[in-house]
Amino acid sequence: MRMVLSRRGVALGAALALAAVPAAAACGNEAGGSEDGDRPHVVATTGIWADIVGMVACDGSFAVDALVPSGADPHGYEPSLRDRETLDEAALVVANGGGLEELLDDTLDDVEAGGTPVVRMTELMAGDGGDRHVWFDPTKVAAALPALGDALVDAGADPAATDRCVADAGATLTALDIDVEATLAAVPADRRILVTNHDSMGTFADRYGFEVLGSVLPSSSTLTEASAGDLTALGEEIVAAGVPAIFTESLHAGVDADALGDRLGVEVVELYTDALGEPGSGAENYPALLRTDAERIATALGG
Repeated sequence: MRMVLSRRGVALGAALALAAVPAAAACGNEAGGSEDGDRPHVVATTGIWADIVGMVACDGSFAVDALVPSGADPHGYEPSLRDRETLDEAALVVANGGGLEELLDDTLDDVEAGGTPVVRMTELMAGDGGDRHVWFDPTKVAAALPALGDALVDAGADPAATDRCVADAGATLTALDIDVEATLAAVPADRRILVTNHDSMGTFADRYGFEVLGSVLPSSSTLTEASAGDLTALGEEIVAAGVPAIFTESLHAGVDADALGDRLGVEVVELYTDALGEPGSGAENYPALLRTDAERIATALGG
């Protein structure tokens, strides 16, 4: 079993229960939405990272908020003046980085230049292969938790409490990885082929032994459009490979993917990729998102 070291190099224990470690009570709130204005705020750009930060700030000393509202696309989110104030006032800002928050990048740079510490998670994760969607490998997230814990301690968190939270969160993510791998074991090797709405599943594919055949939007950004020629070529590849499903995303209508699926007689299955789902969706926190996506992929491709 892969072990993750705490901030002081203490090895993590064996995997705990499969449920997510309860994050700080304010975790996942939209920025400015915390009911406790007395605590210092950590602002994560997305709900996914807010949930992960909440695991590392599990002692409740920080309120953890998400800047990008629930149901909004982080690729295309444009910050408001109020967002800029929220970021400036934060004790720490946690971003995905790697160009995921395309329209937030300049603001994040300005906030950092103004003295607010900004952590970009892609910079803490070695070997991400250029895919921005790094959270799809929970082992990489787990390996980055001690450095995230260091940033929280620098922002005022208690070191001993943070070490305990890092250890618990790392064990939870180790259990999550085992659970996802077990779910995906139902997919035979010759059916481990993904066609997605945009290039969002490269990290997932690398971790769990899949091939990404192509995407409807040939980019890791959603701020692009499909071309007729690209869709025709993708359709031919899907038929040639015998791919039974196209995976779309909860944040996007997927009109082109739906049309392609109808034309080819291929199932279209929705995944949660760049944002958490609403309460009760089965993707309301980070571990639940990965488990739900794994279950849907296994069902669609398991044959």
